[in-house]
Amino acid sequence: MGSLETTAKPLLSLALIVEPDRQRLARFVIDAVGALGGDVFSASVRVVLMLDTLRNTGLSENTTLHVQLMAQDREVFLEWDNTRFTISMLPAAPATPLLNKLAEQLRFASESADPELLKRRNRQISEDLERYMLNAAEQMAEMESMLEKKKQELEASIRHAETDALTGLYNRGAYDLRLRESLLRSQRQDEPMCLLLFDLDYFKQINDTYGHQFGDEYLKKMADVMRGSVREHVDILCRMGGDEFAAITFCDLKIAERIATKVLEGMNGKVSIGIAQCRAEDNTQTLVARSDAALYEAKRCGRGRHASEHEMTPNVMGHP
Repeated sequence: MGSLETTAKPLLSLALIVEPDRQRLARFVIDAVGALGGDVFSASVRVVLMLDTLRNTGLSENTTLHVQLMAQDREVFLEWDNTRFTISMLPAAPATPLLNKLAEQLRFASESADPELLKRRNRQISEDLERYMLNAAEQMAEMESMLEKKKQELEASIRHAETDALTGLYNRGAYDLRLRESLLRSQRQDEPMCLLLFDLDYFKQINDTYGHQFGDEYLKKMADVMRGSVREHVDILCRMGGDEFAAITFCDLKIAERIATKVLEGMNGKVSIGIAQCRAEDNTQTLVARSDAALYEAKRCGRGRHASEHEMTPNVMGHP
């Protein structure tokens, strides 16, 4: 007996009249793929092809094209007229509650603007585009403006993909990339750089005793304490996953130890920290191994303290 094909789930319906409608559709499509766990970068390439396809339909103020964003099994696609355009193949078929929630969010976002105001703006934009067509220099300026907007949207999408949703710090994937970049920068410019690894002490017991909501707030507190202990827009903070965090600091070991002490104070001495400074011969594996060994030493000696590679003798908060 053959398997039944999953019914396609409508996520969003949009009426396209002018170019800004297509840009809004592109933004919604990329947001939807990201929310469903798809590959945003591959989807962005498909969206560019989709925009070119839609432009070839020759839309005008008197022509409206109705487009639907759909999800079926693992496929996310667009439908208009007799056209079906695949945007992304998801790693797994999303659950119905997730699809329903996403559809509601997209509906709210698409309806947030006043429809009549949007029509007036669309008419004005259409008139502006016609004037730009009369002047090659102005047309080029408009194209550059549109490219800049796409660049900003892509940068925003990349930032979203690199951010841990709970704490707002960089996530594990971004950490791996930033650590490689920072190591090369340190070695190339002969600039001191330290890696600090953090492990919240007895976090599982905290979660089990007070519940996951309290645990989430505890993780957010750790992120805030870390932010307050380093230089904004200079040092790099990451949540590795669970109760593990990392800081890439552009300073020597002594200053890194001060940062660790400040974090210990902010967390009431309930975090273990390992610190290692980058060496000329280091790669990411050797630097992480030394910082991890220092973290293990801090835990072995009773937790609630930091240990540095040069001494491997931990300092209890407030006590040398």
